[in-house]
Amino acid sequence: MKGVDISHYQNGLTIRQLKQAGYDFAIIKLTEGISIVDKTAFGFYREAYELGFPVGGYCYSHAVTAKEAAAEAGHLLDTLNGFPMPLGIYLDVEEPKQLSLPHDALLAVLDAWCDGIAQHGYLPGVYGSEGNLWTKVNPDELRTGALIWTAKWSRTPPHTPCDLWQSSDKGMIAGCDGPVDIDEVRSERFRKLVEAPSQSAAPTAPPEGEPGPNPSVMVLQLLMNYNGCWDRVDGIGSAAFFKALRAFTDRLEGET
Repeated sequence: MKGVDISHYQNGLTIRQLKQAGYDFAIIKLTEGISIVDKTAFGFYREAYELGFPVGGYCYSHAVTAKEAAAEAGHLLDTLNGFPMPLGIYLDVEEPKQLSLPHDALLAVLDAWCDGIAQHGYLPGVYGSEGNLWTKVNPDELRTGALIWTAKWSRTPPHTPCDLWQSSDKGMIAGCDGPVDIDEVRSERFRKLVEAPSQSAAPTAPPEGEPGPNPSVMVLQLLMNYNGCWDRVDGIGSAAFFKALRAFTDRLEGET
């Protein structure tokens, strides 16, 4: 069972192409730090929901303290605004300033993230390289029982047990203008998440039988992307903007 992790770097890629290529899931970059929303996050998520394609999400982290990690969790949760994310929400830890932290300080960052995500009913997770993050922190030390996503670009699986293994950065999918990271399922609990019959259980999810893409919504998204309006619009923070966008698209769909 394989999937990919995707962001704005995967120019031209669609969830439908992933599904047709035989992939089972995707992990979508949602945010970075405490102020950035990835410009492809909403489009990827919306298409995945419409196709019933299971997804998780991640934040590319810059946090070096527990307080900063909690703030990154808050920013992502505000951005997500209750949308279901059945495969977990991960903290991507790969910045040198993070990996140079003492063990206890680094563990505090990971725990603060996981606690913040779990308190809102989502499955927390942590992403890191086997040769960097997981040599400093043992996954068993995470007190929340977080999902573990390990990067090791090799034919040989990670030595440390994990739920998800990023095995390569050279996957190729027709229609995408570059390589994608390939992720392989390594635990039964993650497999069950992917195979779960309902991928949209959150109470804030759109109701069953939601109509297909509204042309007005698609045009709006294209215009916003073209004008670089995904992170800040007229002084409105990205999280607040995503809330406003969701309300706008829901209203348009209610009129169809």
